[in-house]
Amino acid sequence: MKKRMGKTIIAALVISIALAACSRATDTVGKNPAGEEGKTVLTLSVQEASPFYTALERKFEAKFPDIDLIIQAYKQAGEEWKAGEIEEYRKSVNTALLSGQGPDVIEMKSLPISEYIAKGLLLNMDSSLSGDGSIKKEDLQQNILDAARENGGLYAIPGGFSLRAFIGDGDALKEADIQEKTWTWQDFAEIAKKLTQGNEKVFAMTEYPPDMLMQEMTVDNYEAYVDTSDKQAKFDSPEFIALLHQVKQMYDDGVMTEESAGSGKQLFYSAVLRDPKDVIDVPHQYFEHPILMQKPHNPAQSGTMRIIPTSLFGIRAKSQVPEEAWKLIRFLLSEEAQKLPEREGFSLLSSINSQQLDDIKQQIADGSYKLPDGAAVKAADEEFDRFRQMLDAVDQYSPLEAKVISIVGEESLAFFSGQKSAEEAAKLIQNRVTTFLNE
Repeated sequence: MKKRMGKTIIAALVISIALAACSRATDTVGKNPAGEEGKTVLTLSVQEASPFYTALERKFEAKFPDIDLIIQAYKQAGEEWKAGEIEEYRKSVNTALLSGQGPDVIEMKSLPISEYIAKGLLLNMDSSLSGDGSIKKEDLQQNILDAARENGGLYAIPGGFSLRAFIGDGDALKEADIQEKTWTWQDFAEIAKKLTQGNEKVFAMTEYPPDMLMQEMTVDNYEAYVDTSDKQAKFDSPEFIALLHQVKQMYDDGVMTEESAGSGKQLFYSAVLRDPKDVIDVPHQYFEHPILMQKPHNPAQSGTMRIIPTSLFGIRAKSQVPEEAWKLIRFLLSEEAQKLPEREGFSLLSSINSQQLDDIKQQIADGSYKLPDGAAVKAADEEFDRFRQMLDAVDQYSPLEAKVISIVGEESLAFFSGQKSAEEAAKLIQNRVTTFLNE
């Protein structure tokens, strides 16, 4: 049997070459479904090669020996991204999909999924998922899948996910009487002001510049400011301008600071939990008795932890091998793939998340668990119970453009530094985002 050279295709930076790479794999499938080795060729396009994709290819082909999985990676693992290359990558994928010559399965975390859906370029996987009896649907983190739904369909399925959590100092907040299900950022400012008054150099949050807070608020409320389908921005609205003033006031009042204040000098912390170990490691890095909380939010929003997919997989609508493509998606949701040590993030299977949390809980009980700095840790059962409850309730996720968030940070900084008025900053954000959305 002839051994094919180079299972992972590294796409060139030039769009035409990237398109040719996609076309080559698609043409192979169309002209000879059996492939040169007597196998059906299935292509998976990813932004960057990684040990996970190497392991996925090996495991998938072992389970389905009649399928030859070819992974098309734009970059080698760990290879540095230069200025403008993300945009070139996106353009190359767009060109390939619009030509009808794209890969069968696409990892889309940094791609404009909403645009692809509007143009009919992605397959709705709802019927495949509901009709597949081999998938234990009761074990899926269904709320994560529901959050990934768009336009009434399931066009992208996460391979794993992280969570943006809001953490409070349980000791300092005992008497605060925070109604976290309904509290707003205005409530946060008022509560924090009371708790920090008279406490020298104690802040609600430290090492947190105002432009960064504006970016996080924009991410949490992205759909209120960006209409992806109509490519319209709403950053010049009175609501956004008021938000700029509200954030500035918190820093003027000394509630927030971008400076470091030392250990024990802050009440809250916003952090990403990347996997079950982080449920203990991250909160206990900041507080002896941490408490996971709902984040301050607008009344129309949810304050639950925000979902950050580590990967998002979709099937090209015109794939000539849709059955094989679904087999790959189904394998990604299987216990075998979800347990791969190379896979990042929390699992889409609740049983795996639960088992990992139970293992950590047992290690803490017997004293063998250590924090990253080597210190022992005490964690009450309530910490695990609360996280499990919050995990099953998370529903905060919306596809967003990183460039939009970057613009918000850049232009809001001009207001916070006193160079521009809130109205001027908001208008600049509005103009730049509108231009970007319509490029």
